[in-house]
Amino acid sequence: MRVSTSEIKERLYSDFASIYRAFGGFVDSGRLWDLCLAAVGDETLMGNIIFCNDIHQIPPVHTFLKVVDSFISWELTDMEKRSLGAFWGFVFKHVLGYRRQKSVTARINTVQTATYFFDPPGRAEVVK
Repeated sequence: MRVSTSEIKERLYSDFASIYRAFGGFVDSGRLWDLCLAAVGDETLMGNIIFCNDIHQIPPVHTFLKVVDSFISWELTDMEKRSLGAFWGFVFKHVLGYRRQKSVTARINTVQTATYFFDPPGRAEVVK
């Protein structure tokens, strides 16, 4: 399955808040949202996030936080941590079509657990 970076962003803006109602306030909420959008807008980074998820069972939240660690100078609040999980869950489940998920230990930037996704409808690829 090929998905463009612009399609991911469009779907985030059109559907995220209605599917993840509790996290609707995350949309355009500031620096963390902007970092997430920048990540989904970078097809190389998305390829790496998908690879880490699919091959190594490393949750997207974990990989994302490793990459942006130098840009986050604060301790994430519980709501920010859960919002990150919802954001990446939306991307993997509702945009890329992964059908199953599993929560595992993450331990990065005070995030204790995170979810990786599996059972995609085909090979996921993000393009410009």
